[in-house]
Amino acid sequence: MPTLSSLYVPQNSLYLSQAIRGNYQNNAFNVIEAPCGCGKSFYAVEYLPKQILGDNPQHNKILYLIDTCAGRHGIVYKYNDLARCYDDFLDSGVSVAFGKRIAETNKIVVMTYAKFGVLCRFQPDFIKRFSIAIADEFHNLYWPIAVERGKIRNYYSNEPASKQNALLEARCNNLLAVRSLKRAAQNPNILTVGLSATPGGSDKWPEWEDMPRYKVPLAPNIKHYTERDTIRYSSLDTLLQTLPSGEKTLIYVDHITEIKRYMEVCRAVGLSCAGVWSENNEKHPMTEEQISMRRAIIETGDFPSSVDVLFINKSMETSINIYTPVPRVVVHATGKDTQIQARGRIRSDIDTLYLLQHDARYLDLENLAAKGYFDRPLSQEDKRAFCEATGLKDCQGHALKWNTLKKTLIDEGCQIRQKRIGTKNFDIVSRPDRDSEAE
Repeated sequence: MPTLSSLYVPQNSLYLSQAIRGNYQNNAFNVIEAPCGCGKSFYAVEYLPKQILGDNPQHNKILYLIDTCAGRHGIVYKYNDLARCYDDFLDSGVSVAFGKRIAETNKIVVMTYAKFGVLCRFQPDFIKRFSIAIADEFHNLYWPIAVERGKIRNYYSNEPASKQNALLEARCNNLLAVRSLKRAAQNPNILTVGLSATPGGSDKWPEWEDMPRYKVPLAPNIKHYTERDTIRYSSLDTLLQTLPSGEKTLIYVDHITEIKRYMEVCRAVGLSCAGVWSENNEKHPMTEEQISMRRAIIETGDFPSSVDVLFINKSMETSINIYTPVPRVVVHATGKDTQIQARGRIRSDIDTLYLLQHDARYLDLENLAAKGYFDRPLSQEDKRAFCEATGLKDCQGHALKWNTLKKTLIDEGCQIRQKRIGTKNFDIVSRPDRDSEAE
């Protein structure tokens, strides 16, 4: 796996350790919003401890929280001399030995948010053992709470809010993790630092609404990855049939059942493929071959050489870093955060990023009106120019054809009628709720 210093950095771009432009604040949750690939984990493990605790930091005073088991595995493997998984501190599973073992090893304690929530349930002051609490990929801390809350409200809709809240607290360990981090952020003896490329609406989480937050200022020229072209598509089945064999493609899909179906499509068109997800998924257990492949990806950063297409799901969305050159990434999800995070698994610039979106969502009607495409007869050449002006492309990267665009315009509420001028028919497009001015 490449080291941070061995990776190419474009001229004048900075890693996170070079880009911090402010001091941290006590009594606040310090948010570092930085793009994928700028060295967030390196900064958190190698640089931040010395910055806060001195040149010879006491690493066992640092708690490193992360969203997935794969992420935990990756941190501990990459920084084995500085970090250790919480479970490995235990003596035959007896947590009473934790305090002694942590003192002996002097390593950063790494665990998932779910594990942290379990510990908070039985040891509410667990976090007070530490001087620094790092919350990596903290944007993923809240979604399990929202999912569980939705289930409870659905199944216990007749119960009072107090009963629903009690059920949520009993069932959702992430809720306890969120609350503990809030208390830590308000504790002057604990520095809390959250890292994410997509912090999103975390300031709107009910449990964090009144929590003091501080966005750490960064230099504008921070390192990030780029893609030469971004293509929006609507059918992954169709897109898979256009992918070339012998070239690498990473594909993100939310659900394992869908991954399995799309793998069959790949095989049918002659593409070698594989899928990896969480080892803890009991409904869809991985084979030994998949487990071995997953471990190799996490530990080496290599794209599997035996396949053209690699599928991942949410359990790997933030947790793997692939350094093998991969020309294309497909994100079969509409959420902006997921698109950013999944694309960021390839730790280099790429040729093409494919994003799932319904075409109509990307029709800028105001811009098209300003270019004069509405309320006038459109010739064949006008129609081609209209299609190009939308910027919409099919799964092969070509501009949409007029008949496809017409359907999209109608879905957007536009009206399209024909007008015969001489021996030729012309289409006239009217914007929603506007009468045509062309006759």
